[in-house]
Amino acid sequence: SEISMDQSSVIFYENSEGEWEELETLHGGKNSIWADYETMPKDLSYAAVAIEDKRFYKHNGVDWVRTAKAVSLMFTGKDIQGGSTLTQQLIKITTQDDDHSIERKITEILRAIEMEKNYYTKPEILEAYLNNLPLTGDIVGVGAGAQYYFGKDVRDLSIAEAAVIASITQNPSKYTPYPRPENIR
Repeated sequence: SEISMDQSSVIFYENSEGEWEELETLHGGKNSIWADYETMPKDLSYAAVAIEDKRFYKHNGVDWVRTAKAVSLMFTGKDIQGGSTLTQQLIKITTQDDDHSIERKITEILRAIEMEKNYYTKPEILEAYLNNLPLTGDIVGVGAGAQYYFGKDVRDLSIAEAAVIASITQNPSKYTPYPRPENIR
């Protein structure tokens, strides 16, 4: 009962030269490995911004153009998607507030403005978003994603691998590399 299941364990093996090498890391609880923003390839953050929030560096937490489009879609009865900024998505992920109400959306907007105005820089928001990003199954964040999908540290991702991880959020069942590798091209 005193063992925390949220800890990671590293399994080592002795190779043929008698040296110990890391074989695998087992993660308890959610499969997550925190990666500092400075160690992430710039291509990863570029891909996330390009896919999720292309005006990320120009707004104050809310992209009013996208919000207006989402509101107009709501009133026309069409499918609403793409109205949230990275900051708003980070708030939704961390609060786990999944309510589809107007009140939640307004609260999220106010929190996003407050977060960017008084608490966090754009790189800090992007770091937190990329580390809390739900990918598939229990894989959370780009650190765990890099290990799970490509068997490497996030800092070693190629441009293509960074794009794959960033794209998973758009449609996890479609863009997850294992079951449908043809879709990630």
